[in-house]
Amino acid sequence: MTTISSLYSATSTSSSSSSGSSSGTTLDSDAFLQLLIAELQNQDPTNPTDSTEMINQIASFSTVEQLSALNDTATSIYDSLTAMSLNSAVSFIGQSVLAEGDDISKTSDGTTAVSFTLESDAESLTAHVYNSSGTIINSISLGATDSGTYTFTWDGTNYTGAEVANDTYSVVFEAYDEDGDSLEVSTMVAGTVSGVSVENGVTVLTLSDGRTVNLEDVYSVVSSDA
Repeated sequence: MTTISSLYSATSTSSSSSSGSSSGTTLDSDAFLQLLIAELQNQDPTNPTDSTEMINQIASFSTVEQLSALNDTATSIYDSLTAMSLNSAVSFIGQSVLAEGDDISKTSDGTTAVSFTLESDAESLTAHVYNSSGTIINSISLGATDSGTYTFTWDGTNYTGAEVANDTYSVVFEAYDEDGDSLEVSTMVAGTVSGVSVENGVTVLTLSDGRTVNLEDVYSVVSSDA
């Protein structure tokens, strides 16, 4: 049976590192100077190299070198920040977290709950359950609902009432006010952190049931000793 209950207190870039892999054809400063000297030594005495053009070449090369050094510095800073974020996230392992998200887990023990918040009264409220392929497998009408924070627990069945396979699902709420205008519904999920990783520059917490949440989306942490 699907249940919905009120909460009286709401606890509630990837910098695709242009790993500018220097190709073998990259011109470093020594090679540039050697070419410049060779050009001066082999220039036609009757038609010497234009000094303005030479200055422009040197200025252009200098700019490229400065940009390359700046990119290396930015990459180093990015790597350091990523390492700091990962080290900080390790302390979350074993802790229970509440984070923005809408993923729930269905196992043989049941389904995890999702909490949602309505800023305004809703004339109608529907919970849509999506499978991992993005297909709606069930929609549960929750009727008129006052503003506030609630928990929703899906019973693990599809439209026909048949129990679905154990997996990770997501719940999206659709709400309308008395004028038929759409209302925003924010959602949060909870779980115990079992691991951390960095994916595309984002620190990700893996929960004990396999779900994941971004570290930046964590709203609160409850110590396992609490």
